[in-house]
Formats: sequence, C-alpha cells, structure tokens
Amino acid sequence: MFIHFGLEGTTGLLLYVAAIVCLIATIFWRPIVGIFFLLPLIPLQTVRYRMNEFPLGASFVGVILLGVAIGLLRQKRPLLPKTPWTTLLIIYMIYTFLSLIWGSVYLGAELPIPGDPRFGVWMEYMMMPGLLLLVAALKPTPGQAKAMILVMCLAVLALDRNFWGMVSGRDFSQFAWDLREGGNMGYAGTNGLAAFEAQFTTFLLAISAFEKKWWLRHAYHGLALFSGVCLMYSLSRGGYVAMLAGWLFIGVAKRRWLLVMLIAFLATWTTIVPPAVKQRVLMTYSTEGVEGAELDHSAETRLTLWEDAMQVFDSNIVLGAGFNTYQYMHRVGNYEDTHNFFLKVLVETGVLGLALFLWFLAKTFRVGLAVSRHAKDPFYASLGLGLAGWLVAAIVANFFGDRWMFLQVCGYMWVIAGLVSGAATAEQDAEPEPGEETAENLVLEPAAI
Repeated sequence: MFIHFGLEGTTGLLLYVAAIVCLIATIFWRPIVGIFFLLPLIPLQTVRYRMNEFPLGASFVGVILLGVAIGLLRQKRPLLPKTPWTTLLIIYMIYTFLSLIWGSVYLGAELPIPGDPRFGVWMEYMMMPGLLLLVAALKPTPGQAKAMILVMCLAVLALDRNFWGMVSGRDFSQFAWDLREGGNMGYAGTNGLAAFEAQFTTFLLAISAFEKKWWLRHAYHGLALFSGVCLMYSLSRGGYVAMLAGWLFIGVAKRRWLLVMLIAFLATWTTIVPPAVKQRVLMTYSTEGVEGAELDHSAETRLTLWEDAMQVFDSNIVLGAGFNTYQYMHRVGNYEDTHNFFLKVLVETGVLGLALFLWFLAKTFRVGLAVSRHAKDPFYASLGLGLAGWLVAAIVANFFGDRWMFLQVCGYMWVIAGLVSGAATAEQDAEPEPGEETAENLVLEPAAI
C-alpha cells in the first residue's frame, strides 16, 4: 500500500500506530470510528499480517471490536440491539461453544481455553456475528452507511489491483496449477478470493440497480467488471458457479437485462475466456476418450472426502463430532476439510447445528428481500437486495468448500446485514398496509426472531 511512497518497510508500524489512535478514538469519542478503520482491512488479510510482529497485532480485529463495544457501553447504548438475528445468533454462539467443548472430548484433547488453536478458530468465527450486532447497535446514519459502502468498494479495488498486478503478466494459454494466486486474501487462498469476488460482484450488481446517479452506477458496474475479470483469472470453478448464481438471482429479482447478458455469456464464453480458464472448467472430467470420461483428481478427491465425512456423521447424528474437529482427524490423507461447508457443519455440529445454520440463512435471505421490496429509500432497498444476492453466491460457493468462516471472505456480508437492520429501523415510521410484511416489522418485532 505504501510502496510508491517509499514506506513499504514501515507499513506494519504505521498501521499499528493508526490502530492505537483509532482504538482510543473508538472508546472515548465515537465507536463507529473502529468500524471505519476495520472495513478496508477486512479483505486485505496480508496487509493485516504486517501488524503481527507487534503486541496484540495478530488480534487487532478483536481488540478493535472490543473497543467498539466499550465505546457503546460508555454511551449507555445496548450491545444486543433488536435485530432479526439477535436471539438466533446468541443461541448459535452458545451451541457452537458447547460443541467446541464436546469436540475436545471426542478428540481426547484438553478443554478449549484461550491459546488453544480450536478456541482461536471459534473466536475468529464469532467475530463475524459480533460485527453484525455491533454495526446494528451503532445505528449508522444514511450518510455513514453510504460512506461504509464506499470504503468497502475502495478496499476491493485495492484487492483487485493487487491480484491483477500478480497475474497480468502470466501466460494463460495453458492451464497450470502455479497460475493460481490468492492475492491479499492470505490463508483463504485462491478459492477464498474467488468466492469473495463472486459475492461482492453480486452485491455491486444489486446496489447499482437502485442507484439514480449515472456516474456512481457506472462506477459500480466498472468495479463489478474488474472484480469479475479477477474472478475469471482465479481459475476457481466454485467461484465461477457462485458468480453465475448471483448473476441469475439479481437478473430475476431486479434487472431482467442481466438475464439476457447471462444467456449471451453462456452461449459464447468459450470464445471469450483465456484457454487456461476454459481448460480449468472442462477438466472437471478427464476427457481422454470422451466416452470413458472420468472425474479429474480434484473432483474425485472431493467425492472421497464427502463419503468419508458421512461415515463420521453416521456415528454422531444429533450433535456431530464437535466444532472444528474434522481437520484433526486426517482420515483422508492430509486433507483437513470436507470441501463442502454444509457437510462440514453437519459432521461437526450434527443435525441440530445444521438446522440452526440453515435457519440463519433463511432468515437473512427473507429479511434482505423484505427490505429490498418495502424500503422507501432506494439506498436501503439496494442494501437489502445486495444482502440477499451476497447470500445466494455464498451458499453456492460453500458447496465447494469452507468459504464461510474466513473473515476476509465473508466479513463484509455481516457488516451489510448490520446495515440492513439499521435500514429497516430507519424506516420504522412507514405506515404499512394492513397485514403487510414490512422491513420494519421483520427487524423490530421479537416474534420475527
């Protein structure tokens, strides 16, 4: 970020000092400062890495969120605002923590305490529901919410530029595994980057559909196109399918001309994309002798992992093996993931855990659609459709592996959900028709939870 100013070697120190200043301002001035500081760094995992060498640098996201919570308490504002998700998230947090303890018993390991790797995974995962609740508690004004979307867009532009700088000089005339690149996504890897690009591109298509200012609408389209190009060069099949699903959803829900473009793309994609991309898509099956086509090694391994995961589930149907346990089993070579997040949730947290997770997904999709249809402010409506669209892309992406528990991949979705909750609250003065389900009553009525 600071290369052009000759400050590359001091990036970590500058960020760390800025984080300290931000933390003080968050606690003693305005809690929303912490969210604005975090937003550009959420997808830029490798930039956050540069603070790891300093005290609590590796935990700075949690520290800033704690600062936001303290700031809210100092202002005598609730940490658990009324949202469609509050009760459900509390239940889910408690259940996953109990599942974490059960997992230690299952693995014959020590109980999870701070410092334990599995406890750390659970804490990082819980930061995302925390983001939703804190953003909702802050109740950003429309101007602040728009500023937050702008910061997200600038961060994604930086992410895309970094990725493009890495791959633009490579030869994509032939597929090779070393062509794949994760960019600033860090340990989320190439597939995490692809999932994020698909999700954020879908979000951009949604908010652009409501934007009245032509220059801003085209800016959204331009960033969506750039992100789509980066997705294409990620060589991630799961990301491709997620993008097509999001594209289809926005076309059906709001912009019919997107359906025409989707059909045209599907009819001509082999002539548009680089050869390496075409080969990556078609190599799902090994086509040496078309009649005897077989799954390629990657797809075949995924099926093996799914079969093995179901064997684990069969012996722990109700409660599962415990939160974050499958990666420690090493039942299929050195693989540590089921390569399907829904299956992972089922295996580790059982039928009860999967039911809670699906409940959250259904609730989020329903609230997003309700806000998009009933909000009087087009910006708020765009947030609702953007949340629903993001979720569609995320659901599809997570059928190909765990893209859900990475802050850099899904963190923005939880922030957007917090904004959607605030959007419905801001419209609470609307007078609905008798019996009409509005954004406001979905968010504010306890019965809706």
